[in-house]
Amino acid sequence: MTYTIGAADGEDEVEHYYPLRRVPQAVSQRVLWDHLNVLVRPLAKSVAVSAVSSLVVSRDPLVRSTLEERARQSGDAVFSQMQHIYFDNPGLDTVTVRTLSKLGREIAYFGARILRVQVILGLDPEGRAARNLKAIPATGYDALMVTGLAAGKTLGYFKGGRVLTRLWWDSANPEAPLDLDPGHPKPGVRRYGAPTSLRDMAADIDDLYWARAYGQSIKVTRVGDGATRRWLVSLPGTDHAEYATQPNPADLEANLREELNMPNAMRRGTIDAIRTAMYQDGIAPEAMAEEKVFICGHSQGGMIAAALAATPVEEVGVKVDRILTLGSPTRRLRLRDDVVAVAVEHDQDIVPSLDGTPRRNLDQRVTVQRKLHAPRMNPLFYAHSSSTYTETVRRMERQRIVAPFGRTGKAVGGLQDYLPKDGEPTRVFHLYVWQELRSEVDRHPWTNMFDVAAPTGWQPVRYDSEVLIDEEVARPAVERIGELAGHVTSVVASSDLVTAATRLIEGAGDEASRDNGEEENASTIG
Repeated sequence: MTYTIGAADGEDEVEHYYPLRRVPQAVSQRVLWDHLNVLVRPLAKSVAVSAVSSLVVSRDPLVRSTLEERARQSGDAVFSQMQHIYFDNPGLDTVTVRTLSKLGREIAYFGARILRVQVILGLDPEGRAARNLKAIPATGYDALMVTGLAAGKTLGYFKGGRVLTRLWWDSANPEAPLDLDPGHPKPGVRRYGAPTSLRDMAADIDDLYWARAYGQSIKVTRVGDGATRRWLVSLPGTDHAEYATQPNPADLEANLREELNMPNAMRRGTIDAIRTAMYQDGIAPEAMAEEKVFICGHSQGGMIAAALAATPVEEVGVKVDRILTLGSPTRRLRLRDDVVAVAVEHDQDIVPSLDGTPRRNLDQRVTVQRKLHAPRMNPLFYAHSSSTYTETVRRMERQRIVAPFGRTGKAVGGLQDYLPKDGEPTRVFHLYVWQELRSEVDRHPWTNMFDVAAPTGWQPVRYDSEVLIDEEVARPAVERIGELAGHVTSVVASSDLVTAATRLIEGAGDEASRDNGEEENASTIG
């Protein structure tokens, strides 16, 4: 179910229907070109200016700095124009991801051909290619994510090691000396009190982004005692956009792994942080899986919250049964039946569409949307900002006071039930999570290109708009290559060069005619 909050204060609107986002399979990909072709000329100009600034050699620092500044301004102008195009056309993001998914499908076909050639020609003594053939992704989107993950691993960008958690502040002993590792700065947190509203939990996330801790900051609050005890967690999203692994595990690798529902450092660190707070509060490890947990997560934090709410409790060790996601792409996950979930999404935020799915819910979660007005600068950053989502959550809570009934009102009320009541005891923990960086270098990185272990026992939610991969498409061409290679080997072994040349010419002619037939076939399937 989807509920829309109006763009203006006090304005409530009916749900906005964006066909590009809801039914992308019914839209031609030409729509993408029609909107983005205006960027071709300014992009070419920006590239030219950048090339000139890098090629011109001058001893005058003023000349160099002037050219570099012009190149920067030209690039910023193109980026700003692109932001406005996507902000003004909700759903163009879904079409873009769908187009990239088709590219992912072609990458999967190419990879499958390489692996099958290795198997057929006997170049797979360890059986690695045969194993990976069975793990070819089912959709173009999965293939795109696997390609990004495999490339980062192969090129040496992803080097995360052991995940560590540090509890550095406890409201039960606020004056205690800070327990920080050597070289770790004191996090600049400003909000130490227990949250009393959903808006407070969202505002805590905004505060944690600016904490500047050594790793990812997390706030955990224990509410109540005994049978009524529950835990509130405020979890920020991606910390940086660097390709190379940093000490903060909320990175690109974690995003790719979350989209594939694969274990990652940030998910592991989140579980450790929650269980560390529980242990500090006197909860026995064997009883932690019975504790009720409510996670409010922004962006990647919402992805982790949804993953924990979709996984059996015994597998993760924490019982996440309430989640509030803010601008998170989570529709590939089907939540457990006992979970109450509200997904808050801005119409102009492209991040919730990065999972390649249409904006439709196939489980019990409720989506609350808000239409934004464009700011003067950086509209996409504004649409995804945690502070903008904090304001949307405030409006959502106010709307619930006016209309407490219906699925939306009940779902929001289910989240509010976990907040502290008047007089209830609370205890606040501030922690941060970081990862060690591996220093060893893989001497044979390209042999691991296809070795990305897929999660077992899990299948993403499938939508009718997805770009599916037909693994049989790659098989005939590869089998013909194997047959041709075997044919050449037997002929050469007979030492009859004339017969060999004749057979090769005939084989090449047959191969070309079959290729033409397969191209017609593949275009029909695609």
